[in-house]
Amino acid sequence: MKNIVYLIICPPCWIKTPALGLEFIKSYLKKRNKNLKVKILDLNILFYKLLKVDKKRWLKLDKRWEEELFFIIEEKFPHILENLLKKIEKAELVGFSLFRRNCKFSFQLISRIKEKYPTKKIVIGGPHVLFMKLHKKNLNREFFWVVGEGEIALNLILNNSSPRILEYKEIENLDEIPFLEFNDYPVKSFYSALPIYSSRGCPYRCLFCTERLLTRKIRQHSPLYLVEQIKMLKERYKISTFSFQDSLINTNIEWLENFCSLLLKNNLKIKWEAQIRIDNHIDKNLAQLIKRAGCFNIFVGLESACDKILEKMRKGFCRDEALRFFHTLRKAELHFEISLILGYPGENEKDFGKTVDFITQNKKIIPKIAQINPYINYFVDPPYVSKIGVERVHHLVNILQKERIPFTRSFINNLFYEN
Repeated sequence: MKNIVYLIICPPCWIKTPALGLEFIKSYLKKRNKNLKVKILDLNILFYKLLKVDKKRWLKLDKRWEEELFFIIEEKFPHILENLLKKIEKAELVGFSLFRRNCKFSFQLISRIKEKYPTKKIVIGGPHVLFMKLHKKNLNREFFWVVGEGEIALNLILNNSSPRILEYKEIENLDEIPFLEFNDYPVKSFYSALPIYSSRGCPYRCLFCTERLLTRKIRQHSPLYLVEQIKMLKERYKISTFSFQDSLINTNIEWLENFCSLLLKNNLKIKWEAQIRIDNHIDKNLAQLIKRAGCFNIFVGLESACDKILEKMRKGFCRDEALRFFHTLRKAELHFEISLILGYPGENEKDFGKTVDFITQNKKIIPKIAQINPYINYFVDPPYVSKIGVERVHHLVNILQKERIPFTRSFINNLFYEN
């Protein structure tokens, strides 16, 4: 009889694609432990469907609702929670993926598990564990905690050879991970796109970004591995749309060119989107290649169009370089969207005005504003939200409406709790 591991993703969190991190862990553990059954329990999608909550409501940050959600579900669907507790009785290990929004629910469920099974081995990972550590929260010694990637860490815990807190146990060769299968998710009935990684880590160190603390080493899958993974998923699920979850797709320009060429050579005819860094090593020919390879949207972190603020952020490019890059994408007819951060420390009205002027003067070049948020300092607890940044977001939105510049309304001021 095989030993059982359950990996749980609690609500509320992202619903547009499956939880990619848990799928990697499942694939890795199964390869290294032949007498092991690994099962992902996606409570996020389960309760999203059962509660029939509007998608915008589910995705909107609301601290009070997130704190009450477990008790709402416990009252409405007690049998589901009871069955869940019965299911994990024989599990050797139960892992949780912790995000800022689902941590209240996760800890309520963990509490119920410990009440019923006091000796159960519980592992808590996910990006929010990093913030708990940064904010010097108590990492309770009755659990195992993982900072950074989970594959090697969970394997060590599973085999009883680890401390209570594991940090940055990173896989050197990403191609050694077996192909992802997503067979614990309702892919065919719920999703229209699948998530995928081409790399882990970011070589840049923008000061406002917390992603730079989630990994230590920069690693990439080979283009061949990635194309074969995509081919398998496309054939299995008849899905042709993929969303890259990397920090950026252009960590290595030669890699990007080889990957796009291989997609075309295999005639996969997929559509994909990704995040990209402003980089003028991407010329018109490469931009056209990216377009031909199926890229339908690129997310670009501009953040500011004031050189002084870009330097303070350590973005590594200037306003003119950004504009040249946007012209290159535009000439290749490659659709892109940009994000902005307003109220960054040191930004005055004149600096803000430079960003506003850049957007309005180049509205025929920039197809859409994807996201606008105030500066948020996540390194303090609770996170600090720039008040002047919030005011400038509202001011810029009014200008965008007046100038008829497209923007994504649901991604305006969407990264902090208003209540």
